[in-house]
Amino acid sequence: MKLLSVLYLVGACASANSAPQRESSPLAAKPAPPRDAALLPVDAEVEPRNAVAQPLPGPDTSTSVGSPSNGSLQGGLALPTDRPSFHFNERRDSQARFATVEVIATIAQAAERVRTQFADSVLTVNDLSLRAGGRIAHHGSHRAGRDADILFYLRSDDGQPTESVGAPIDPDGIGFDFKELSRGDDDVRVHFDAARTWLFVASLLENPAAPVQRIFVAEHLRAKLLSAATEASASPRTIALFADISCQPSYPHDDHLHVRWFCSHQDLGQGCEDLPPLYPWREAELRAAGVSPVLAAKSRSVDPAPVTTHEQAAQNVKRQKPHPLVVAFLARRKAWQKQPHPGRKYCR
Repeated sequence: MKLLSVLYLVGACASANSAPQRESSPLAAKPAPPRDAALLPVDAEVEPRNAVAQPLPGPDTSTSVGSPSNGSLQGGLALPTDRPSFHFNERRDSQARFATVEVIATIAQAAERVRTQFADSVLTVNDLSLRAGGRIAHHGSHRAGRDADILFYLRSDDGQPTESVGAPIDPDGIGFDFKELSRGDDDVRVHFDAARTWLFVASLLENPAAPVQRIFVAEHLRAKLLSAATEASASPRTIALFADISCQPSYPHDDHLHVRWFCSHQDLGQGCEDLPPLYPWREAELRAAGVSPVLAAKSRSVDPAPVTTHEQAAQNVKRQKPHPLVVAFLARRKAWQKQPHPGRKYCR
């Protein structure tokens, strides 16, 4: 098993035992989000690679039911596979690329904004939800079509954009794609691209059609994104929103972003439930729309998916006799694995 797979399983174990992450990762009519003719109402099993784009269905096509940790998905859409600005990670299970219409649209629009500003940028999306939601391997959440794991934009040593991989990033913004744990000659060093990753995050936060509730990310990468926001002269409102809703849970999320969206107004009237916290601005927005908030009675999953324990994952690493750089990196990683978010009222 590769190191990245091991780290993912370790994160999944934390996911299943950490309330804040439950998340390693969701009446009055609402305005429809802008239709995006570049998206497909896809069928994951049969969609051709170069299909002719069709308009995205209306937001009432999909419904998120329940909470991210105890929910399901009705009429979910699969992430398209033929778009130049984003793709689903081919290393992940293709059945885990379903979400609500709103989530698919906002990811696509944000990725396109990044590609427009930074030529040839390609976003890599990891797990969303299953077609009907519900239990999904290695996740305690991702069950209601409102969670998405997004890999960071990366650069190579020469500063050029490079393919995104699930490489944990250290406080210096450096990570390694350890391909075979026992070998050191195939390791690839990568660098966190804060500018492009921030632009993607800002695009999500500035999309009123799909309000973001949470962004789970390692504390040191959160700091780098805030610095990138300042350098980009980002909107103070967007910066403040990101600062409030971004947290490092018990698993650090140093190799990807976990983004969670609120229930849509329409879905709140059809069984959708949000997890805490309920921010003051969210309460005000719902009041203005004449919609009542709905919070899940339980934040933890009642039937967590089977996951590999930390001890089992550690044994998997040992059995492969990792080379010294892997051992050293894992030792350093312990320094930022604890859950810090010092004193921020919306993080637990």
